[in-house]
Amino acid sequence: MRGERELRCLNIVKDAMFCKNGKPMQNPFTHKTYLDVSDDEFKKDRIWLVNSECHKSYFGLEENNREEFECVLRVAQANLDASRFPDFIFESGFIEHFQVTSSPITRKGATHTRKESEFRRTVDIETKEIEGEWNGTSSFDKVRSKSWAFSNPTHSYEFLSDSFRSNWQHHMESYKKYTGSKQIGIFMVEYPEIALAMCENVYHDWIDGMSQGDMREQEKFKEYRLSRDKKLLEYIYQFKNEIQYVIFLNQARVEVIRTGNIPYLIKLLPWDYVIYPLQVTTVASAYNISIPVDQEQGDEIND
Repeated sequence: MRGERELRCLNIVKDAMFCKNGKPMQNPFTHKTYLDVSDDEFKKDRIWLVNSECHKSYFGLEENNREEFECVLRVAQANLDASRFPDFIFESGFIEHFQVTSSPITRKGATHTRKESEFRRTVDIETKEIEGEWNGTSSFDKVRSKSWAFSNPTHSYEFLSDSFRSNWQHHMESYKKYTGSKQIGIFMVEYPEIALAMCENVYHDWIDGMSQGDMREQEKFKEYRLSRDKKLLEYIYQFKNEIQYVIFLNQARVEVIRTGNIPYLIKLLPWDYVIYPLQVTTVASAYNISIPVDQEQGDEIND
């Protein structure tokens, strides 16, 4: 079986496309979901089986592209050879997953991932220790607590860009060796860190203090979005003949980009975006309260 990480990402994308409020969309007449229908039935009943809000996740997809993407996403299956490219296959192509990071990468891997794993390991160990202590002594109605904090290590757009390009090239090398169907190639890129934010640089060369009336406001995001990154979009466009779609996942949303139509997307981005690191601290806490019960009183309560 494929790794849990890859399956989790694919299921997040499926949920975004085929579910609403955590439940699969249903045909109101047949009560079937995307899981219950044939390919022909799915094409016929897409209006019922696809979340109407998913259009907000589509960038550069024409109507035939949307149908094509949804059809292959629905039927993609894990590659039985878990050690080989790609992660998921369907009759006309594949989906390959990889992760990117905006933290420095060393021989031990991404700095953020390593330090976060160490933090969670410490929390797990110390939580078990204090549980033993707390269970052995009463708090006499007082709440006892213990907290741990993890602050993000260094992050930057430059690290993210390097990670994206390096991973892309690595998987393209695997793509070249792949002998299966390549009619529809899809890269699913996961950025799991909450570390970068973006804002549209509309005030470049602006006169300080000058009013702008009711003209549109500057776009700001508390997360990194590939759909707004002209540099990486232009990079991806070079591979439009090999990779037809890029799925980008962060902690907040899913984006699906049609690589062949990237020039049209860039026309909608007249300004560059300032991409900067966030100051993020993750806090884990444990709480305990216990009340001593007199044995005789306990017997009375039980009676």
